Amino acid sequence: MTVGDFKAHFSSVLEEVMQGEEIQILYGRLKKPVACLTKPAEKPKRKKRPLGLYNHLGPFWEDESFEITPEWLFDDMDDLM
Repeated sequence: MTVGDFKAHFSSVLEEVMQGEEIQILYGRLKKPVACLTKPAEKPKRKKRPLGLYNHLGPFWEDESFEITPEWLFDDMDDLM
């Protein structure tokens, strides 16, 4: 299919591509192939990751009085910048 045909029939070309057709776009007097339109591959479904991956190792904080403050959290950030 030439570029002119592609521009003139854009919507119908997209419908063909959605149905699985592969469309090659040709350019110039020599009709040199410059692009190929295909339907995108389906993404594989990801497995669900379990929550609490490290629960078997015990509690993370031993001290009940431990509190994360902004000062504690960002204390070393000045060294990084």
